[in-house]
This record gives sequence, structure tokens and C-alpha cells, in this order.
Amino acid sequence: MPASDDKKAGKRVRVTIIDVAAKAGVHVSTASRALSQRKDHRISASVVRKIERVAEQLGYRPNLLASGLRTQRTGSIGLVVPNLGDPLFAPIIASVQERAAQNGYVTYVASSDYKPDKLLSIIEIMSRQSVAGLVVASFDLQDPAADRCLELDIPTVAVLRDPCHPGLSSITMDDESGVREVVEHILDLGHRSIVYITAPLAASTARNRLAGFMAVAEREAAAGCRFDVIEADTYDIEEGERVMGRLIGSGLPWTAVICFNDLLAVGALVALKSAGIACPDQVSVTGVNNLPFVSLLSPSLTTLHNAGREIGLQGADLLMTLIENGDNAVRRVLLPSRLVRRDSAGPAPPTLAAAGPGRSDQGQRAVRRQRTRPSARGGVSGQHVGAGG
Repeated sequence: MPASDDKKAGKRVRVTIIDVAAKAGVHVSTASRALSQRKDHRISASVVRKIERVAEQLGYRPNLLASGLRTQRTGSIGLVVPNLGDPLFAPIIASVQERAAQNGYVTYVASSDYKPDKLLSIIEIMSRQSVAGLVVASFDLQDPAADRCLELDIPTVAVLRDPCHPGLSSITMDDESGVREVVEHILDLGHRSIVYITAPLAASTARNRLAGFMAVAEREAAAGCRFDVIEADTYDIEEGERVMGRLIGSGLPWTAVICFNDLLAVGALVALKSAGIACPDQVSVTGVNNLPFVSLLSPSLTTLHNAGREIGLQGADLLMTLIENGDNAVRRVLLPSRLVRRDSAGPAPPTLAAAGPGRSDQGQRAVRRQRTRPSARGGVSGQHVGAGG
């Protein structure tokens, strides 16, 4: 709603740099640089005048506190992760701290605990503490916290989770391609009924991994394999055990379980062992992230290697570029994942592998095909499409 309408409605809404950029038809970073006190922004005089006119028309007033902090910034950066207890984030934290120190910065680390409101609060606090920039691994998709970083004019880089914001750069894994490779591997082992346990779909990691799973399912629709999706409530071992327990009692004819991450996969293995179901002889299980301990499990876990250290290093390098050079060009970097084949994924049970027509690679890819959608949390859902309905 226009500012004039807000006044009529009795509201007072502060015009932000995002509003100015949208009205002027330029990128947020261009509007920010044009209205800053810096003279080395390399923006043409005509564009600067246009942005200034728009700012005046909208009644834009810069956040003087944020600007003051930016021009008097300290030798520190902020790093926000979703969970300090998750071993996934240890190499990201270590590598960001390492690279920041090499550039003369100390790193303040905070956990958002998967809570959007807490993330916003952390960003506000770090802004008041005059951090020179932020590396954030906690963004959800279309996260308001990403807008807030731009409003506060804090150089920010998203890592691991991409908010898909037009004004923010990101360094992430190619989750979709990685999970496609896992599904292909499971199909090559002869499995025809596969379950995917996804995490909550608020983050890009969950959406992209589910997209990779479904891409193979839809491409292979005529082959008749069955695919089901079950959505977990959280990301940890206990939730993996709970979801697998429900899956065991669901009656679905599955022989392979692909998990969103290694922690859910470990929980799945615990539940299978408790139920007396052998892995991989009866059921294969895979994860994502290649956490340090999963090679020590029995069976050792087949998983995707997540380049946590490289994510942290590249995220910190990009942030240093934003801070030191004022380079606000938006970049989206996808790092390749790598399938690590171990003992938890094996050939489909012979009695199921022999059923139905199919083609032979390393194993047959026969059976009924099911297209699925994410279920209500904790449940299994699917819609039969293609061959057989």
C-alpha cells in the first residue's frame, strides 16, 4: 500500500531502501550505493539523480544508526547457524572463523534454533554491535530477516540455505542434483519401492532435495516404481527414529529409505534395529551430509558428502569482498555434492527384485510407480499416477 494510503489508514510505515529501489527500477544495492556518502560507487550521475528523486518523492529517510555503524564498523563479523549442537555446522563455523581471522576480523557466532523471530533478533543485536557483515546459515525461503539485512545495510552472505532473495548472494550445495544421484543409485540396486523422509519444507535445502527426489520419480513414471514421501517435524536422531517407527507400521511395501540428512538416517537405523529389520539385507538407508561419525556406524552409512568447509571458506571470502570492495553484485554459487557409497545401501531383497517387468542396469527398475506429495507432518501420502493409476 502506498505511503499516502497508510497515512489515511492511520498507519506510519517507514519507507525502506527496498521501496526506493523498486520504484526506481534498480537493484537494492545500486540504490543503497547511490544514496550513500561514498563517491566511488561507479554509478552514472543520471541514475544517481533518478534514485535521489524517487527517494525524495517517497519520503525516504536513511537509517542513520545503521549508516553510522557501517561507516564506523568494527573488526568483527557475525555468523548465525540454526543449531550449534548439530555437527553439520562445525566445519562451517571453523572455516568462517579461519578466513575472517586471516583478514583481521573476529567472528561472533550465534544460533537461531530454527526460530525466525530469534534470527531477526540476532540480526538486530549484531547490527547494534557494529559488525562489518554477516554470514547466515539460518535463512528460510523468502525470509523477512533477509529483507532486514538489506534495510540495515549490512553486507550479508547466505550459506547452506538460500533465501532466494534477489538482493543477497549465497553459497550452497547442489542439493537437487545430489539427491537425484542418490535415487539413481538406489534404483540401480534394484529397489522399486522407495520412501523419502524430508525435513520441514521452509528451507531451500528441504525444497531442493525433495525436488531432486521427485525429478527422478516423474521421469521414471512409466517404469512403475513406487515413491512415497513422509515429512519429519525436526532434523534430529530422535525424530528419525520416531518417523521410521511409524513407517514400519504403515504397511507400505518399501525396501529403501532416503533421508534428508544423516541424523534422521541414524534414527531410522535405530528404529530398524529395534524392530529386528536388517539393514541393508531387508531395507537400505541413506543420508545426506557425510558427518564424521557415520563411517563408523554398523552398517556404515551411504550418504552425500556436504562440503561444509568449502561453504564456509567461500562464504567468508565473498563477505570480505562485499565489505572491503563494496562489491554488491549478487552471486549464487552451487557446490557439487559427492555420493559416498557405504554398507547401508545394498541390493533389493531378491523376492521383491524378481517381481514384475523392468530393465536391467545393476539391478532391475521394475514395479509400480507412484507420484507423491509432501504429507501432513509425520504421515505418508501419495497419489498414483502414470502406469497403474
